Formats: sequence, structure tokens, C-alpha cells
Amino acid sequence: MTLERERQLDQLLEAAIASLDIPDALYELAVRRYEDVGQWLLASAKRRGVDAHIIVQGSFRLGTVTRPIGSRYQYDIDTVDRLNIAKYTVTQAQLKETVGADLRAYVAQGPEGHPTLSEGKRCWTLEYPLDPFHIDVLPAIPDPEGGEDAILLTDKTLRAWQHSDPVGYSHWFRGRMADEFGELREEMARAMKAGDVEEVPEWKVKTTLQRTVQALKRHRDIYFQRRPEHRPASIIITTLAARSYTGRGSLASVLVEVTKRMPEFVKKCEGVWWVANPVQPAENFADRWREHPELADAFFEWIRQARVDFESMEAALGIDGILKVIGKHLGDDSAKAAGKAFGMGVAALSGAGQLGLGSNTGTLSGAPARPAPRHTFHGGDEAPRLP
Repeated sequence: MTLERERQLDQLLEAAIASLDIPDALYELAVRRYEDVGQWLLASAKRRGVDAHIIVQGSFRLGTVTRPIGSRYQYDIDTVDRLNIAKYTVTQAQLKETVGADLRAYVAQGPEGHPTLSEGKRCWTLEYPLDPFHIDVLPAIPDPEGGEDAILLTDKTLRAWQHSDPVGYSHWFRGRMADEFGELREEMARAMKAGDVEEVPEWKVKTTLQRTVQALKRHRDIYFQRRPEHRPASIIITTLAARSYTGRGSLASVLVEVTKRMPEFVKKCEGVWWVANPVQPAENFADRWREHPELADAFFEWIRQARVDFESMEAALGIDGILKVIGKHLGDDSAKAAGKAFGMGVAALSGAGQLGLGSNTGTLSGAPARPAPRHTFHGGDEAPRLP
């Protein structure tokens, strides 16, 4: 692939994947909802004389939020309500019920959005009837045997406390892309003529790893539209992609390379498939595969096809060919966004005399423009903290 074609493909992919970001207005609404319930939970714990900490975990913290397909699916806002009490002072059932009682009281006082409350295996869920998202609240306590941010989770079907560390995981994930993040931030500072790189907000930077995770999640959603119960969990995709990421290469080449390497990091230990939490090895992200082996089969089937489909983007001929492949595997809306962004780029470049016809390709080419990423919950390494 020539350098011009690689740049052109990256420009199209960047625009296509950027279209999967959560819209600004919806983000601001989600922040208001999250802040409101978080303040309530903190106040409830304080009245009992308990120190609490509310954090965001998952894709909103990592900068990998991906717009769901259609009205059937919603954005997931995953939060943790960590009550700073000792393990020996509470049972799993008591902790779950304590947080549940706080949330029932929250719903009863009629907050904005009028959410309803339901109980899951490990968390409580606030459903907003008129909003395309829900908030999962995960009860937790500190893990005395783990790191500074390690937590213990409740589980209705298991007797033992479950280990996790969402804050530590976010540090690990961002560490995997630290070099590229730093380089992109410096480039943006120069483009903005900023006096200091610190003047560039962290949320304005989107790395190829974050974009790759978003592309994988969208491909998964399209692939499993007719059997959503077999979709690989986002945390599995995110972890394997981050482990497979080497930190270098164009967006197109990283997408192909990561997809190719991901299966290498799925292990089998004593007959059990294992995708370990990199900062809390006792937590197996693929624990559901033990009881549902068809999920493992579905994952390997999907990732093989994803590799073929992403490689076909590199092999596609011309802009129309690339857009058709993008539309098939990332969705028509993404293909339209890519075509629109490229068209705008053509107009801008032609005026500046930077547009040329690639030799022997019959396609227009020019300097790529990375669309400015939008704000996300994570705010860099830290999720929003409530005072």
C-alpha cells in the first residue's frame, strides 16, 4: 500500500469511527444524570457515618464509548458505589441491600428523568424511559488484599466476594497507549500554537487503540445483530485489543494487526477459558464461558471474520470501494460520515492547492485531517469525582 493510499484510508476510517462517539448533548445529559444519583449515594452513606466513593468504569472511563445500533440497545454508564467499610463487618447480601435501599429512596423522590430500578446479578440498574442510556450501580467495598484501588464485588450466584479494580484497569489501559497519546497531544499543541502541551485537554486526544476498540465493538454489534446473546463482552474486546496493541502504525494497519493477534491472549487453564484482568488476575473476564461454552465458540468465529473484513478495507479499490466496505462492516451511517468528511476535505485542500490524483489509482489524495475527538466521561486518567 502506498503512503498516499494509507493516509487516505486512515482519513476515511478516522471519520467513520469518530461518528460512533456519543453526541455532545447526550453526553451532557448523561453527566447530569450520573452526577445527580452520585450525589444522592454519597449523601446517603454520609448519613450512616460511612465514607463512600463513586467512580465511573468501563467505556466512559476509557474513552471507547460506541454508539449503539437502533433503539434496542442503550449506552451503558457503569458506576461503582464503593463503601469504605471492612469486609468482616458486612455480607454480600447486606451490602447489596444497603445500596439497593439507597437507590429505591432515590427513585421514590422523583428525580429528573424519572428512572425505574431493577436488580441484576451484581449491580442495580437505573432505567430512564425517555433516555437512550441506563446507569448500572455496582456495590463494592475495598479489597484489603489488593492494590490501593482494588475492590470486592457482590454476586447473587457466588458465595465468595469477587475481585476487581476498575481504576487500576484504566491506568493499565492508558499505559498501553501512553507514547502515542503523548505524541498526539504534542502535535495538537503545535497545531493550536499552544504555549504548553498541558493546554491541550486530554479528552481532545483519541489514539488508534481507542478508535480500534470502537471499530471492533461496532463490527461485533453488526455481526451479532440476529443473536445478540452471543456477543463477546466489551471488556473482553477492550482487554485483548490493548494487549495486542504495539503502539505504532496507521489506524488501518493497527486495526488489522490487533484483530490478528487478539486470539493469542485468550488462555485455557485447566480446561477453562481465561481472559484475566491485567491488574487483578483473580478476575476472569471470560467467566461466563465456563457455563456457556457457545460464547467461546462465538468469539473465535467472530474474531476470524473481523480480521477478514478489516483486511478487505485495505484491499478495496478507490474511495467508493472503501466506503462500501466501511458501510458493510461499520454501518451505513459511518460510511456516510466518512464520505462527507472526505468531501469536505477535498474542498478545503483544492483551495489550498494540496489536492492531487494518485498515480495509477484514479483516486484523490491529500494530507489527512484527524477530526477533533469530543469530550468523554473519563477526563484522561480520572473519571469525574463527586465532591
